[in-house]
Order: sequence, then structure tokens, then C-alpha cells
Amino acid sequence: MYNRMTKEVKKIVKPRLKILHTSDWHVGLSSWKTQRETDRLEEQRECLEEMFAVAKDAKVDLIIHAGDLFHHSYHPPQEAIRVVVDALLQFSSLAPFVWVVGNHDWYAVEALRDVFPKGVYVIKDLQVRVLQEVPVAIFPLPYLSLTRLLGSDLGESLQAVAQEKLHGFMEEWKKKRRPDTWNIFVAHATIEDLASRYLEANAHREVFLKRGDLPSFFHYGALGHLHGFIPLEDPFPMCYSSSLVLDNFKQADRRGGSFVLVELQEGERAKIEPHFFHTSSLMSLDLEERIGEEELWNLLTRQAVGKRNYIRLRVREEILQPEWCRNVRKLKGENWEVVMVEVLAAEEVTPQGENHVELESIPDLFARFCRENHFSEEVVTLFQNYYRRVIEEKGEL
Repeated sequence: MYNRMTKEVKKIVKPRLKILHTSDWHVGLSSWKTQRETDRLEEQRECLEEMFAVAKDAKVDLIIHAGDLFHHSYHPPQEAIRVVVDALLQFSSLAPFVWVVGNHDWYAVEALRDVFPKGVYVIKDLQVRVLQEVPVAIFPLPYLSLTRLLGSDLGESLQAVAQEKLHGFMEEWKKKRRPDTWNIFVAHATIEDLASRYLEANAHREVFLKRGDLPSFFHYGALGHLHGFIPLEDPFPMCYSSSLVLDNFKQADRRGGSFVLVELQEGERAKIEPHFFHTSSLMSLDLEERIGEEELWNLLTRQAVGKRNYIRLRVREEILQPEWCRNVRKLKGENWEVVMVEVLAAEEVTPQGENHVELESIPDLFARFCRENHFSEEVVTLFQNYYRRVIEEKGEL
């Protein structure tokens, strides 16, 4: 009798589980297209190599990608596809690879289904997956646009209607909880109370998640979409894992892109350990007065440390001289390059950290609008070319 009861107890004790949680690779990304277009693919390769080495050394049992593996939802560059396929082949040789798709992910990724090994799970719906290789149940939430969730049921209170509908779906999830497995929530989404702090959040396009609607039985929540390492404790341990590379100067105070190792142990809260990449840095320099190009080159060379440094110069309008700005924008050193010169009108100057519209954000916002509405990349390129031409003809930035 005692032996039988002991065996029954052992059946429900889950083994320790090590997870690598990553998201927002955006493979194929080019940054700062309107001023100094920069291909980030080599950096992304370096980050993936570093991440693979850590995963191999840690002997992870499961790899979770919380969306936006690709950057282009339509027609990603061939080299980007090769990098993704190579990465998936590598990582899936270590452990099952679960990928819950995001808003940027390539819509035709199923074309690669025959290339992916058996251990790669590409999830586009909200159906629970129970993995065969490890004792894990995945509760997936791919990126949900308001129109995808509501269809033609559009009104003034879109967000509230969508959240109510999603709440009902999550109530159904509670019935699918599995006590014999690790129950893991994977989402490419914005937690509502974080929305105001991140550019990636868009209340007019996507469904925000209310923390109070999330079932509390999950052992861990792997989140993607907001491009920063953000640990959260309520209503269960979860976090955003950040992107591979940073490409927005509002992120300059962050430590770089990152991924996380997560350890689940029966009877304990999830242990979350972030790993930050150091392939590049974002530097921002305010110029109160115009200085010579050689002096500026020497100044930037002294300040730039590490392998790569992308530099934004913030120049007051009253010291602006078009030819000087065009020349400064071309400055480049051994481990640094100026990728943006931002002009602030005197009346528009605000303390650093406060919200203001940056000149470079205009084409970026248009590109995001096009991607969210599934316009082709050619439309984005055409706009950027016209925008650059107008700016140069005006003698501005």
C-alpha cells in the first residue's frame, strides 16, 4: 500500500526544467534608413552564436521564441531566411523550439515547413499544445490585431470589446490546466499597464492584455513585443526578454539586447536570469555649439568604446548649417559611425527622456503603418526615397 502511494505521488512531481526564452530577433532589420542605412544582420548572427553557446552550456530542455523572429512580414531577404533556418536547425538540435508568431513574422513561413526539423513548433493560433519531448503545456497567444479578433465587429470601444472576448477565451484555458506538466504562457503582446512606456505598443492596432484576466496557474510567462528586458511578478512570474539588437535611441539607457534563462523547480517560483548582448552600443551626444569636423571626429573616437557604436548627434536649430550637417552625417571611425543627426528647434527642446517627435520617426512610423496594414515593402522603400530626396533638396536633415 505504501509503495503504491509513493509511486502515485512521484508521477505528479514534475522534473526540473531549464528554458531559454528569447524574442524579437527581427532578422533582416536595417536601421536608420532615412539617414545612414545600417544592415544589422552580422550583429544578429553574432548574438545568435552567443545565445546558442549559452544554451548549449546550460543544457536547456526547451527553447521558447515569443514572436518577431523575422523583421519583414512580406518578402524577407534571402540571406535573412538563411540565417533563420540555420539558427532553427542549430537550436532545435539542443531542445524543442517553440515559436509563437508576432506581428512582424513572415506570413508565408509555412513554405519552410519541410526544412524545419520535427522539434520546431510554429504556432499561429490560440490552441494549447502539449509537447511530447518535455512535460510542458504551451498556452500560446500570437500577436492579435483588433481586426483579427473582432472581424467586422468594430465600434468605438474596440479595446474593451477585444479584452472581454479574450477574457472569455482565457476562462476556457483554466479548464485545460494540466497538473502533471509545466503550464507555460507564451505571448507576443503588450501588458496594458506597460503600454504608455513603449513605442511598440499600439492601442489602435493590437489587443492589450489585462493582468487581472491572466489565469494565475501558469508557472511562467514568456513575453515578446516590447524590445526590453522587463521582469514581472504578478499574477505569476513572467518577463519580456528583449530583442537581439537595439535600434531606437530611446533605448540608449538600456544595457543592450538580451535573452533569459529560466529554471522551473517543483515547489519553487521560477528563477529568471537575463543575459545581455554586447555587440553594439547606442550613443547620444548633444552639441550646444558647432565644432569642426576633425575635432568632432576626435571627440567621438575618444568616447566610443567596444566593438560597435552607433551615434546620434542632437543639434540645436540655431547652430544648424546644412553643409556642415551633411558632412557630419558621414563621419565614421574604426568602431563607430554617426547614423542620425537630429535637429531640435529652440522652442521644441525638451528635457531628455520626455516625449517629443523626432525627425527620424516620420518614415519609421509610416513603415510601421504599412506593415500593420500588410502593404508591400516596396511602398515603404518608395516613401523613404522620396522623403530623403525632399530633405536633401531643402538642405535640411
